[in-house]
Amino acid sequence: MATLLRSIRKIGTVTVTQRCSPVLLSAKRFIWVGDSLPDVNLYEGSPDNVIPARELYKGKRGVIFAVVGAFSPGCTNSHIPDYLELHDKIKEEGYMISCIAVNDPFVMAAWAKDTETEGKIRMLADPRGEFTRAMGMELDCKKMLGTDRSQKYSLVVDDGVIQSINVDPEHTGLACLLCIKTMRNLDAMGEKT
Repeated sequence: MATLLRSIRKIGTVTVTQRCSPVLLSAKRFIWVGDSLPDVNLYEGSPDNVIPARELYKGKRGVIFAVVGAFSPGCTNSHIPDYLELHDKIKEEGYMISCIAVNDPFVMAAWAKDTETEGKIRMLADPRGEFTRAMGMELDCKKMLGTDRSQKYSLVVDDGVIQSINVDPEHTGLACLLCIKTMRNLDAMGEKT
């Protein structure tokens, strides 16, 4: 067990995990670093453009960040601009960026256009919350938004396998950008081996 937990550390109120560390998300669910992305579909631009999540980063490295919803003020004014600002550096380091939200593909396409992310951040819809549930990242927003949404979190993925999980338990938005530090640490660890 000590080996599994060797890379857990606290950064503020957010736990960053690397390699073989589990993240307890509810009393009955674990997401493990080293697991493949869930076998569910996401959508890009329209319901006809199906993106199997397991294929999203097959043979590629990437960053996935999830938000509560498209057009929400915090995500629109903070998270998206931060990723856009860092896009060239992230791309230079060999990573693609995707954003996932429990919204329909038309809303995600409109948000992409509004935030000028086209060609930089793939804006992927999880309209029924299947990806979100498979990740164990549901957030009860029924009273305010009418349905379950996604917690804010980010993943670093290599060839479809989760390399790190950064969960934002207090919904402050910090976890979204912690993946950048994590991917640099993973790259550095790869250089040492």
